[in-house]
Amino acid sequence: MSTLAKALLLICLFGGVTALYALFQLIFEAETLNELALGVATFGCLGLLLGGIFAFDERSEIKIRANAFARIAVGSIAGVAVSLLWGWPGEGVALSALVGGSLGYFGMVWAKYVDF
Repeated sequence: MSTLAKALLLICLFGGVTALYALFQLIFEAETLNELALGVATFGCLGLLLGGIFAFDERSEIKIRANAFARIAVGSIAGVAVSLLWGWPGEGVALSALVGGSLGYFGMVWAKYVDF
């Protein structure tokens, strides 16, 4: 299995596990099915961001390959996905991509404090 395939598998695994966690947390709190789906998808995007950090940060114990550009790209994609899910206007999409890319760049500096 190639390095890229391993990294994508890890990223998708993080996204899926985070989405399942959100599903179990929100299943009784959400008032509508649309609200539940939006919450699960948003947390899935957060999981994609975390998976990208863990897969590509040199300080991660489970890194596949150290690559700052890949962390920034995955963070930006996750940010754009969240903004599109919530229907934000163009400047919201740009800001969300910037924030996601920044979080991806800083990587394990902040991600080590995330505790579900």
